[in-house]
Amino acid sequence: MELNYNINVLKFFFMIDYFNLNLNMEIFPVQDGLQVVEFKGNMDKVGLQSIKEKLEKLVETFESIYLVFDFDQLEFINSEAIGFLLTLHSRLIKKDKKIMILKPKSHVLDVLNVIGLSKIIECYDTMELLKGSIKG
Repeated sequence: MELNYNINVLKFFFMIDYFNLNLNMEIFPVQDGLQVVEFKGNMDKVGLQSIKEKLEKLVETFESIYLVFDFDQLEFINSEAIGFLLTLHSRLIKKDKKIMILKPKSHVLDVLNVIGLSKIIECYDTMELLKGSIKG
């Protein structure tokens, strides 16, 4: 009986983690002309609402050239979030600035490729490749 209880408790906690709807964002100081923004969680309707205003303000006041979105810990992205990324991209392009995506997980990259976003916003597997593209 205790074993069944423990298994059910583990299943419950797994489900909570799996269905975690939070999207966390951390903005790092500009370094080498790059402003890195790290995302963790799900970039869907709920997650996007929690960061949208902060990201819009960042883009509005952005003074560097390259805004790097680190997707290493991004688990999911939906069409609404992709549309929002395109909006941010358009605003930055008008100011001669650029968004770049760093370390997207394979399933997130698949979505970006299918939609065609990876042809508009460059995606890189490593920071070294990203920096190399800027210098080259």
